[in-house]
Order: sequence, then structure tokens, then C-alpha cells
Amino acid sequence: MGSIHRGRRQYIHFILFVLPALFFVLLATDIPFVLNMVYSLFEWNGISKSATFVGLQNFVKVFHDKVFWKSFLFTMRYTFFYVILVNILSLFVALQLWKNTFTSKVGRTLYYVPHIISLTAISLVWQFILGPVFSGFYDITGIPFFHYSWLGRPKLTFIIILVMTIWQNIGFYMVNYIAGIITIPRELVEAAVIDGASDKQCFMKVMLPLMIPSLSICILLSMMFGLKLFDIIMVFTQGGPVNSTNTVSFNIYKEAFSANHYGLATAKSLFFVMVVLCITVALFRLRKKWEVEM
Repeated sequence: MGSIHRGRRQYIHFILFVLPALFFVLLATDIPFVLNMVYSLFEWNGISKSATFVGLQNFVKVFHDKVFWKSFLFTMRYTFFYVILVNILSLFVALQLWKNTFTSKVGRTLYYVPHIISLTAISLVWQFILGPVFSGFYDITGIPFFHYSWLGRPKLTFIIILVMTIWQNIGFYMVNYIAGIITIPRELVEAAVIDGASDKQCFMKVMLPLMIPSLSICILLSMMFGLKLFDIIMVFTQGGPVNSTNTVSFNIYKEAFSANHYGLATAKSLFFVMVVLCITVALFRLRKKWEVEM
């Protein structure tokens, strides 16, 4: 009987500790998600007390919205290049700075500092640099490089956004890769070197397979960052020039709070959630397959 009462007390304690967290999770995520599913079936401006039921018409409008699909393609293109470049560069930097030396510690700090700065503040700084600062340099030097319309050309703006976000986040992924490198047993690398393996072979055949957990986490996190990119677009470009840098998140924001089409905005968000879910599931399946093959 004593063990039964003790088990009940542990169960009650477990429930008491879990219920507050469960309540806040439901309040912050699950309930709003369900409400979004309901709102997507209505035509509503987000303010009035009355809403008109339209069924699946909002989802039909999504598929005919050219601006939304343009922002969708931009988001996918940005995410593709961002995930590849930031992970390659972060892994390269981690391989150079993983050792516990003074210069490595200084290097890690320098790379990580931009990550702790708000991306909004960084956007304002870069906007100032590409505007007044470059104009001043052009007046002094006359070099055409400083006179380019950096925020007036879609291709240049895309490159600037890519460079800015990679520069800001490279330190974060570097730390994750360093953590993965440190956990690799040194005996395996030393054994490979003794057997005559080159540095490239040691990395590809020994280190990289053991870093799959770190690699998959960094890829997932970078993909999530790219897909939900919003603040830099809001501050830096406002979706311009000519909607060329509109992301899905910014398009949904404008649809809801500028055009007051709240029902259509929730339909867009639900559609994008399903796309992100499919990409995430595919990534996890690829990770399991890769781990088995390795």
C-alpha cells in the first residue's frame, strides 16, 4: 500500500508541475493556431465584431495571388542559398577555431558578437552605411562602387540581405559545430592519420559522419530562420524594390495589418505552415537515411 500511495503522490506532483507549462503552451500556440484555422474560413478585417463565412474561398484566393507567389519564390530562393552558405562557412570557421587557444577564443568572440545584436539594429546600421556613408565615400573618392543603387536593384538587394544575415548568424552555427567537433574522439582521428589518411579524408570519412547530429540541427535551424525571415525586410527594404524582396511572413503581415484582410492572411499562414511542415518531415527522413548510410 505504501508503494501505491507513493506512486500516486509522484503522479500528482508530476501533474502539478506539468499543468502550468501545458496551460501556457495551449494559451500561446495551440489555441491561436485553432483560432487561425477558424478565421481562415471567414472574411474579416480583424476589427469588426461581425465576420462573413466564405468557406474555402480564402484558400482559392491564395492560389491566385501573384504577389504572394512572388514572395513565396523569393523566400524559397533566399532560404536555399542561406542554408547552404551559412552552414558551409560556419563549419569552415569552426574547423579553424575549435582548438582551445587564445587566438581561437578571440576569433570565436569576434564571430559571435554580431549574433547577440538585434537584426533590426543591424538593418538600420547597414541601411546607414549603404546610404549616407557610401554617398560620402563617393563624393570623396569618385569610385563607382560607392555610387551603386544598392537598395534599388533587386539582385543587389537580394545579395545584401543574404550577406547581412549570414554575417549576423555565422557565429551561432559556428558554436554548434565546435560543440560537435569537440565530442569526436581524438583516437579515431589519430588512428586515421596513422593509417595514412589525408586531412580531407579524415574530415570526410571520420569527422563529418560523427557530426551528423550537429549538421542536421544547424540545417534545420537555418532553414527555419530563412523561411520566417521578417524583421530585416520590415526595417531594411519594406519588400522593395517593386515587391522583389517580399517574404511570405512580410506578405502575410501586410495582408492582415495593412490591407485588413485578416481571413485571407490566416489562410496564407496556414498554407505556409503546411509547406514548412512537409519540408521539415522530409529533412528528418533524410537525416535518418543519411545516418544509416554513414
